[in-house]
Amino acid sequence: MMNLNQAIRHGRAVGVRFYVKTASGAIFGGTKTRDQAEAMKRRFEAEDRENPWTKGTTKFVIEEVQ
Repeated sequence: MMNLNQAIRHGRAVGVRFYVKTASGAIFGGTKTRDQAEAMKRRFEAEDRENPWTKGTTKFVIEEVQ
């Protein structure tokens, strides 16, 4: 598992332009296209609804790298 700084450095190295994060800033994934990021966000939201601990309350956001 990487910490936040390591994940961002790795993302830059492989060309990540969009991150899917929680509202609190935890990175769940990164992609090169907006379409992939939106699909990833939908998948994470669906999985979160099935999570007995969070029950779908986690807020996911897409953040573009500048």
